[in-house]
Amino acid sequence: MRKVYFCKENEFKTKKTYKTLKGKYPEVTIKRKGCLGKCKTCKSCPFSLVDGKVISCETGDELYKKLNKRLNKISI
Repeated sequence: MRKVYFCKENEFKTKKTYKTLKGKYPEVTIKRKGCLGKCKTCKSCPFSLVDGKVISCETGDELYKKLNKRLNKISI
């Protein structure tokens, strides 16, 4: 996993998750973009795109935990 994208339009408070992961994993490309083209998912829950695959959860905290676990495996 080398690219993680967050949608700026997502209303489920993913900015905190983005900032935390970006600081913790500087070797991974982590960006926020205007629209990721996943509008149905974006309207219903917090999500991110990881190497083109949608990762979604019920809350921003759950999303952080899931992404952190994946990024941690790669960093080791």
